[in-house]
Amino acid sequence: MILKSIILASAKAKHISHRLLCRLISGWYSLQLKSCGKKLRLRTGSVIVSPVNITVGDSFESMECLYMYSDEGEINIGNNVSINTNVQIGASAGKIIIGNNVLIASNVVIRAADHGVKASEKINKQSHSTGIIVIEDDVWIGSNAVITSNVTLRKGTVVGAGAVVTKSTEPYSVVAGVPAKKIFERAD
Repeated sequence: MILKSIILASAKAKHISHRLLCRLISGWYSLQLKSCGKKLRLRTGSVIVSPVNITVGDSFESMECLYMYSDEGEINIGNNVSINTNVQIGASAGKIIIGNNVLIASNVVIRAADHGVKASEKINKQSHSTGIIVIEDDVWIGSNAVITSNVTLRKGTVVGAGAVVTKSTEPYSVVAGVPAKKIFERAD
């Protein structure tokens, strides 16, 4: 009975210290961002590079291991955005705009830049091209999806797990596959 009490007390203390650490991380990043709304919640393992080029609205929550970088680019995130574990959002020198009420599942990559692939140049010396990614309101991006540059996910879009989105979507469409194609439309 005593051992069980010690184990439970230890687990509770660990949980409290993790919550405190998450609050500290969130508080620190909220001061570093270009603009930050209320209720920024980041978990441990989150890294934000070039936060001065990133704006975040109200009620932003990310699980562990968010890697978000703007470099010379820009990232603008709306209100009520929820991001699961191990997500990469990279603007590089491009721009990413994420609307309101957006869900992003685990292992998603959103990248507004591409590497060149010219045969005349070494692969590690290729130039970069940048673009814009727009994720409108009420969008859900499933696990392991990839969103490439110069794509707009229109209002109400659902991206299936594992999809690679290379073209803009229609409003309220559900897309899946590699490359992603519309498989049906959301309806009431």
